[in-house]
Amino acid sequence: MARGGMRDWNAYWDKFKSLAALQEKSNNIDETFKRIEAEFGCKLLSGDHIQIIAALEERIEELENAQAKTQAGVQADLFESI
Repeated sequence: MARGGMRDWNAYWDKFKSLAALQEKSNNIDETFKRIEAEFGCKLLSGDHIQIIAALEERIEELENAQAKTQAGVQADLFESI
């Protein structure tokens, strides 16, 4: 980052709870970079892009795993009800 130093991108993405919103940000990564630059008032460097993408992918995977566990739990509850 040109100004403000390194950011904790994992903490940044942890603010987002919606898997669909994060997937949208991933699919439109150039627009996401522009919004982040506007939010922090600085120009992102290539190293920042890599860190942002890595943290975003981790967060998406985390939410996908949580969603899969929830669905598995619901299925188990259905079988217990029968």
